[in-house]
Amino acid sequence: MINKNGYYNEHGQYVNPPNKFNCESRCRDDRICCCCCCRCGPGLPGPIGPTGATGAIGATGVTGPIGPTGVTGAIGATGVTGPIGPTGATGAIGATGVTGPIGPTGVTGAIGATGVTGPIGPTGATGAIGATGVTGPIGPTGATGAIGATGVTGPIGPTGATGAIGATGVTGPIGPTGVTGAIGATGVTGPIGPTGATGAIGATGVTGPIGPTGVTGAIGATGVTGPIGPTGATGAIGATGVTGPIGPTGATGAIGATGVTGPIGPTGVTGAIGATGVTGPIGPTGATGPGGSTIYLGTDQSLGNNDFLGLGTSSPSFIRNTLVVPQNATLIGIVLSVRTEPLAVGDTVSARIIRSTDCGNTTVDTGIIATVTGPSSAAAPNCCAVSVSPPVAVNRCDLLAVQITRTGNLSALANGAAATIIFSIP
Repeated sequence: MINKNGYYNEHGQYVNPPNKFNCESRCRDDRICCCCCCRCGPGLPGPIGPTGATGAIGATGVTGPIGPTGVTGAIGATGVTGPIGPTGATGAIGATGVTGPIGPTGVTGAIGATGVTGPIGPTGATGAIGATGVTGPIGPTGATGAIGATGVTGPIGPTGATGAIGATGVTGPIGPTGVTGAIGATGVTGPIGPTGATGAIGATGVTGPIGPTGVTGAIGATGVTGPIGPTGATGAIGATGVTGPIGPTGATGAIGATGVTGPIGPTGVTGAIGATGVTGPIGPTGATGPGGSTIYLGTDQSLGNNDFLGLGTSSPSFIRNTLVVPQNATLIGIVLSVRTEPLAVGDTVSARIIRSTDCGNTTVDTGIIATVTGPSSAAAPNCCAVSVSPPVAVNRCDLLAVQITRTGNLSALANGAAATIIFSIP
């Protein structure tokens, strides 16, 4: 709102209403006059009265141009900081109670003498372990002493006053707040400078046949930007009030002293270890028990009726398919597999162990035989058999061979066969 005597603008400056007063007689600085009005500085302010009711906000006037930035007043020197009061002495910590002496260690019992080692034989009985000495009682724990008192903390000295900030003009005494004046209308906004003309865009070159690209026309210059108005002056900062002193800290209670620790009782005597008995002599080595072994035979060649099965070989010759007995043993049995050979009902394939005791000049049937009896097929395989014959004793250097015989279908076994001789030693 505008009063009859003028108004204060947003910078706190008093302005006469236009066409009402003589600028030369009312302004202190006739250089700050525009639009038939002046921004005249206020007179010395009177004491601040109580805060009155806030007046209605006047209509916003036209914004005038931004004035130049005024000089910022110097900030006053900071006042000297008062010294910090001395820290109170720390109270002494109470003395630690005396630690009681450790009781003496009990005497260790003597170790018994080692018995004489006799001839190797049975182990003698272990001597009894001496009794463990009685453990002395543990002394009582002394009472915990009171914690010594902590010294009183001295008060913190008051904080020195902050130096006053340099005055910006004469400030009246602090008192009640005066009535807030009505907000005046906003000044007229100055015109924005004209925008420079945009340069013409150069013509695009003619596109010729496929080959080099034509020259691109130049881009026109950008128009000139109008100037920005100056910034108005910044108001002065008021002085900071003095900080009050910090109150002293209360004293800490005293810690009691630690009590005396009682002594540890003595350790009892350890009993003596009994003597070790005499070791008896080592007994004789017992006889070696019987062991078992196997001999594996097999061939991938076709195997005819009455042929002999060797180590990867087969033929009608006994001597060509023999193996030698390494030491006196007992033949226990034989296991036969005809693999995938199909058998009709009633067809049989047998494997029997043949023996020679004269380097192959003559042979004898051991009677150990395993027989596979048909039927057997891929859908219902039945290819393996184990002998049920009594055992036969053989000697070192005897020759052995396995003979294959058939009944029913007498054709050769197309995929050969496999057999395992089982024997024991001795």
